[in-house]
Amino acid sequence: MTDPATGVAGHGDAAGAARGDPLLSVRDLRTYYDERTLLSRSPPVKAVDGVSFDLFEGETLGLVGESGCGKTTLGRTLVGLEDATSGTIEAGGRDVTDGGDAEWQRRVGMVFQDPDESLNDRQTVGQIVREPLEAHGWPRLSVAVEGVDAATVSGSGPVVGGSVGGDDAAGVTGNPDDGPDVTVSLARGTHEVSVRDRLPLTADDVTVSVDGGERPTVSVRVGKSVAELRQDRVAELITRVGLSEEHVRRYPHQFSGGQRQRVGIARALALEPDFLVLDEPVSALDVSVQARIINLLEGIQDDLGLTYLFIAHDLSVVRHIADRVAVMYLGNVVELGPAESVFADPRHPYTLSLLSAIPGSGSPWDGERVTLRGTPPSPRDPPSGCPFATRCPAKIRPDEFDLPEATWRALDELRVVFRTRARSEDSLLARAKALAGRPVDAEAIDDAVDELLGGRDLPPAAADAVDEAVDLAKGGDDRAAADRLRETFGSRCDGEAPDAYATGDGERESRCLRAEDDYRGVAATVADREQGAGAAPADPAGRSDGD
Repeated sequence: MTDPATGVAGHGDAAGAARGDPLLSVRDLRTYYDERTLLSRSPPVKAVDGVSFDLFEGETLGLVGESGCGKTTLGRTLVGLEDATSGTIEAGGRDVTDGGDAEWQRRVGMVFQDPDESLNDRQTVGQIVREPLEAHGWPRLSVAVEGVDAATVSGSGPVVGGSVGGDDAAGVTGNPDDGPDVTVSLARGTHEVSVRDRLPLTADDVTVSVDGGERPTVSVRVGKSVAELRQDRVAELITRVGLSEEHVRRYPHQFSGGQRQRVGIARALALEPDFLVLDEPVSALDVSVQARIINLLEGIQDDLGLTYLFIAHDLSVVRHIADRVAVMYLGNVVELGPAESVFADPRHPYTLSLLSAIPGSGSPWDGERVTLRGTPPSPRDPPSGCPFATRCPAKIRPDEFDLPEATWRALDELRVVFRTRARSEDSLLARAKALAGRPVDAEAIDDAVDELLGGRDLPPAAADAVDEAVDLAKGGDDRAAADRLRETFGSRCDGEAPDAYATGDGERESRCLRAEDDYRGVAATVADREQGAGAAPADPAGRSDGD
C-alpha cells in the first residue's frame, strides 16, 4: 500500500515505527541539470528523479547501481553540494533541502571516491583537516548551569555567553541540540565543572568564577586558545583514523592511497557530524587496503554512533557493511529493504541482474549471469513508463501476441535501436536528408532488422507493425518508428510508472509491477525466460498460475 501522506509505500509501517523517528526523510527529491542556452534547447539531465526514503539513526544504508544512475548526485544533494530541483529533505523535522542551513552543514560530512582528487596537494594534512574547523568557527563552547533557576554566562574566546534557565527553555547557551560542552554545577556556594567527552579539553583547562545572587553570573574561561583547541582536535582525528601525529605536517602526495583516504575520513569527522555520505570510499583502493578502510569506518561508526549513506558498485562490500540496501536505476530507487533480504530474494529485475554479476559464491542467483540488453536510456529522455522497461528481462508481455521469448527480445532490441538513433546527431542528419528528398541510410536499417528478426515468423499484424516502423525510420523519423513498435508490442511496463509496492511485511519496497499478486515473481520469470529463450512461453504476460 502507498502511504497517502508521502505517496510512498512502506513508510510509516510497523517496521519503520519500530526504528523510531528517522534522522533523515527524503521525499520526491529531484535534481536536474538544465543546460539550456540561447543556442541549445536540450531537455534537462534528470540525475535524481523522484527519490523517497528514510534514513534512521545509527544505520548504514547502501546505495548501489550502475555508473551514471545518480548515486553520487543524490549523496551530494543530501549534504548540500548540489541544489535540489524539487522535493524535500528533512532532518529532525527541519527542512534542509536548500543546503543553506548552517547547522545541517555542520552535522553532515562526505568522504569522496578519489582521495587523490579530493585532497589539496598545496596543503599539509593538518591544514586539510583543520579547514572545516576554521570555516565553521569551531569551537563555540556552549555552557549549562545547574543548581539554580537562572543564570547569566559570560566568557572569552570560544565560550558562548548568554542566559540559561528562566525563560530559556533549553537551559544551554549556544545550540541546545548539541547539549552543553561545559557544565557548571552550583551548590552551597561552590561549583563543579565537567566537560563533554570528545572535546580536546579537561576540567582543569576551564576556570570558573561565580558572582552570586538570585541570578548569578557565571564567568567561564578556557585556558587553551582557539588555535590550540583546533590543533589538538586535528591531532586527535589523525590518530583516530590510524595515522600518526607526525603525519600532520606532511603533504598528500607523500601518502599511499589508503592513507590519503584516511585523511579524507578525518576531515569528514572534523565537526562531529551525525551523518556521513561515503561516496565509493574504497573503489579506488587496492583490495588489500579496502578491508582495512571498511573496518575503520565500522569502528568509527560504533564509537561515534554515526549514520552512513554508503555509495558503492561492489555489492560484496555493500552486503558486508550495510543494514539496508537501496538499488538505484536512472535516477530512481527501484528497490529498498534489509540487506540480507534483498540479497537473498531480490524483488526487482534490475537488482537480480546486479546480484547475478557477483563473482564466486557470493551471489544468491544460481543461474547464468543475467545480461541486460543495450545501455541505460539517456537521463535527458527517460522512458515514459517504468524506467527499466527498455532492458528488463522480466518485462510483462502484452496479451495480443504469443511469441517465443527470443522474438520478444529481438523486438525490444529493435525498438532500442530506433530510440538510440532518435537521440543521435546522425538521426538529425537523416531527418534533414528526408526533408530534402535525399536517401537515408536504408541499408543500415535493413541490416539491423535482418540481424534481429531475420528468419523469425511473425503474425501478420506484428509483421505489418515492423514494416511500418522500418518505413518511418527510412523516412528519417526514428522517434516515430520506436513509438510504432511501442504501440504494438508495448505493455503496462511501457506506459505505467510503478509505485513503490510494499513487500516483505512492510520492510521492503519494489518499484516493479510484478509485485502485484496477478504476476509471477521476478526470479521465477527470469529463470524461465533464460532457460527457454527459444520456446514460446505458456503465458506471454508472465501471470501467476494462482497457486
